Amino acid sequence: MSPASRSVALLRGINVGPTTKVPMALLRSAFEEAGATEVVTLLNSGNVVFRGKVDAAALQQRVADETGVTTSILIVDAVQFRRIADAFPFTGDESRLTITFMSTVPDEVSVPDDLGSELVAVGAEAVYQYLPDGVSHTRLKPAFWRQVGRDSTARNLRTVSKLLALLD
Repeated sequence: MSPASRSVALLRGINVGPTTKVPMALLRSAFEEAGATEVVTLLNSGNVVFRGKVDAAALQQRVADETGVTTSILIVDAVQFRRIADAFPFTGDESRLTITFMSTVPDEVSVPDDLGSELVAVGAEAVYQYLPDGVSHTRLKPAFWRQVGRDSTARNLRTVSKLLALLD
């Protein structure tokens, strides 16, 4: 099978605190039971690479039923995932470079001017950031993120690179 037949599922906001715990074994089995094959999870932050088609809404419900954690699952096929990663406009420490994936990119997103040395670019399919002071010190306020929607989820470039390797 070609790499394009693989997809990446990105779960938003899991395993970031004591009330958002979702075991990776549960994710793997949920995806397999939903019909996915060659299911691999990466890290403990909601990254799943798999072959096949799955129902994201049904998987979200299963995660909620079994763990009590409400999440959104964004599924990005391998071609789109590579295209988004290849469009990254900044260079530097991969842990300080992030891509925010979203199901739809709004027509207009207003980026504030007062970001200091932080860089933000709104691409055709994602938001890209260079965070020289780290993710926890971003100057982007919640109002910015409300523009892109609740189903968005960010990954640093180091994680994106690892996911790309799993797509091969």
